[in-house]
Amino acid sequence: MRKETIMIDINFFTALHLWAAESIANWNQLVGGSFVLFFISFAIILRGYHLFYGWNIFSSGDEHTNKIIASAAAFMFVGYIICDIVLPHAYMWQIFFLLKYSIVFLIGGIYLMWQYHRDLS
Repeated sequence: MRKETIMIDINFFTALHLWAAESIANWNQLVGGSFVLFFISFAIILRGYHLFYGWNIFSSGDEHTNKIIASAAAFMFVGYIICDIVLPHAYMWQIFFLLKYSIVFLIGGIYLMWQYHRDLS
């Protein structure tokens, strides 16, 4: 008996795989778009971290800042688990690995920016 995992409709990922396999240009667009999303997400989370801790990387922060950073980490962890459940592991796992971390960083960065905007309002 084969164990099934919870995933989005596999036809979506199959279509993406077939599109990427059509030509090297499609594969390069997929890889390039994934890297662009990763670097944008990484820049957003670094900016959010900078807004709360400033330039002092080794700062311990205060109780409010530590709570916000812990909440962002919790959201990122939940996003990681959801991406790990939803994205396939059978094929194109390098691209989905990159997309998973892009989404996780984006979730954490958006939460930090939203919390900073809410604190200033």
